[in-house]
Amino acid sequence: MTNADHDSSTPGTQYFEVNDIVRGGFSGLAVNAGYTLFSTTASPVYRQGRTFTSVQHRALAYDTSANKALNGTNYLDLPTKNTVTANYSGVNSPIDATTTASTSSATQDAVVNDSWVDFTLDSVYADDDGSTNAVSAFTYVQAACTANPSVITNGGAIRLRQTAQEATTMKEIILDGYSIGTP
Repeated sequence: MTNADHDSSTPGTQYFEVNDIVRGGFSGLAVNAGYTLFSTTASPVYRQGRTFTSVQHRALAYDTSANKALNGTNYLDLPTKNTVTANYSGVNSPIDATTTASTSSATQDAVVNDSWVDFTLDSVYADDDGSTNAVSAFTYVQAACTANPSVITNGGAIRLRQTAQEATTMKEIILDGYSIGTP
């Protein structure tokens, strides 16, 4: 992440905050997923799962270390899996550092989707909560294939998502990525 304003139409400097890296192209395949840290300023992965939906996570408040360590009211460490198949599940509005974060159980929902793996992290040049994690964790997804699998370029196979954790709104950057065509 760099010291660049991603929204020049809004006064001040808004840093794009990667809260989820979502990787697609694994339909019907068993996968192993994980991450490693290669820098002291890298954000760890807080959760990962087989879903397309990025579920917002907020701390109770962002004003003290104690409040940052607690979940906001009705925010879950592990989302439920009922009905939501959209890109996001959460409240799409900024929140002030001293405001208590609160949501409903309906915004903590993500359906299992075997084509996708979602990694939740907190990578940003300068975070509204005072932390600095300018580098993301190195994430990987492993899937079995033959010695000579076909590889295809999959439009939209990589999604970088900002999930409005603090003083931000939901945004998504969609990138092409490689997928296993025929295992």
